[in-house]
Amino acid sequence: MFDNEEMLKQRIAKNIVFYREHAGDTQLELAEKLNYSDKSVSKWERGEGIPGIYVLTCIAKIYGVTVNDLLAEEPPKPKRISRYNNAIITLLSFGLVWLIATFVFIILRLVIPSWDDAWWVFLFAIPVNAIVAIVFTCMWWPRYLRFISVSSLIWSSVVCLVCTIPVANMSLFYIFAGVLQGLVVLWFMLRKSKKKKEQKEQPQEEGSSEGQE
Repeated sequence: MFDNEEMLKQRIAKNIVFYREHAGDTQLELAEKLNYSDKSVSKWERGEGIPGIYVLTCIAKIYGVTVNDLLAEEPPKPKRISRYNNAIITLLSFGLVWLIATFVFIILRLVIPSWDDAWWVFLFAIPVNAIVAIVFTCMWWPRYLRFISVSSLIWSSVVCLVCTIPVANMSLFYIFAGVLQGLVVLWFMLRKSKKKKEQKEQPQEEGSSEGQE
């Protein structure tokens, strides 16, 4: 029984390393996606512990495989695309936004040639690009890029409002953006603090669970 358990630990460890490296993730990046500490990931990859079934399910989902793949003696080729392809898809999505903006700009200039403010289309493409960035950073990229994307959405949206709405004192919206930016900073700091707290608690929880076994 002991040998079988050790074999299972080593098999899961090898498969986690395989899928993580294939995706181009570091132990810390995988830990962030799981909301665990990198020490826990390191422990699993050394075969010194086995993730719970929920964590195994999360790892499988992140790398586009099944739990059975993580338990397999010889893991199949991962279905999930590499980080290089993730970057290409992200950039293509940005390019598509600007392509659509360019098309709309051309149509507006052809239909309403006297309208000199058609360039506003490109201005509004900036917050749309920020939304696309938020989506992809939530899926694939580190948290600090998500923070940059959210901040870009806030400020570019306010710039669009101030530049396109001819109302007096519209610049006051910059104050609103500053307050909102502060709230975003506090939110990300709270998330980081919560994660550090969980990282401190996880070794104690893992140690107590091993003692019970």
